[in-house]
Amino acid sequence: MIRLQKLKDDELLGHIQNISASERKIYADIIEALEEIERRKLYLARGYSSLFSFCTEFLKYSEGAAQRRIASMRLVKILPPAEKSIVKTKIEAGSINLTHLSKVSQALRTMPKTLKAPEKMKLIESLENTTKDECERKLIEAGAKPVFKREDLRPINSEEYRLSINLDTESLQALQEYIALTAHQNPWASKEKAVCMAIQSALELEKKKRTGEITSKAPEKSSSRAKLKEHNDSSKDFTAAVAAKPRRYICAKTKRKVWSRDKGVCQYVDPKTGRSCQSKHALQLDHIHEFAKGGGNEAINLRLLCAAHNRHRRSVIRRPKAH
Repeated sequence: MIRLQKLKDDELLGHIQNISASERKIYADIIEALEEIERRKLYLARGYSSLFSFCTEFLKYSEGAAQRRIASMRLVKILPPAEKSIVKTKIEAGSINLTHLSKVSQALRTMPKTLKAPEKMKLIESLENTTKDECERKLIEAGAKPVFKREDLRPINSEEYRLSINLDTESLQALQEYIALTAHQNPWASKEKAVCMAIQSALELEKKKRTGEITSKAPEKSSSRAKLKEHNDSSKDFTAAVAAKPRRYICAKTKRKVWSRDKGVCQYVDPKTGRSCQSKHALQLDHIHEFAKGGGNEAINLRLLCAAHNRHRRSVIRRPKAH
């Protein structure tokens, strides 16, 4: 281990230059590794519901660092191999950094979808050795729309947070109408109180729907089947056969039981590490033993999975076995 206190000035400067060069190479290698992890959906197998949560929880990046690396990776992965290699070289040289790449990735969302790889590469190269402000200015000059931060959540104290968001005209009108309708509960027409009330109301409604306390109307029988039953005496056997066929409908009582048992979180568990996903995002009821293969709708055969892990499970089931 080098004792920095004993290094001469020129030696110390040379030392930190070497470290910086190694760091830039690592940035390029991380982007490449993240691309392969996303291709394999390895973060799902390890029990993370998104690549972002994998980067923040498993790799211990800050939210901003994770966002820059993921955005940079997703920009670079759409480039042809030759351009990918050029970008990697520029990252290692320090003329292009992750901020540049993430800004380009963000800008491309507001630019024509018809942009070809050479045009995207030209855009990246135009940002070499620029500051953040210069980078944003050049992207706007190239046709990107200025991106204003739509959301900002900051803690005020241990119990309060400040949330800043942008509302379109329709949403603002809806908020004003909600304030008018709830004036007896919110006599001072506080927007803060109205938003809190609306969130609580919407949350309670969604919980009731998810746990089966509010059920959607059962679909009506098709007119063809109704006519068959009415006009054909032999339809009794047909109707009995249909009734005997397993149905995907899950009763409200079973839904409540599964949601209560699984505590409203994803039940996916990584078989290697034992890590449980525990995500609350876009939860779905999943048949442990597939419905198409005879799995029933009993609570013991049901579990909650987040949408990402439900898709991942289906892709693993359908994946052809290696010979």
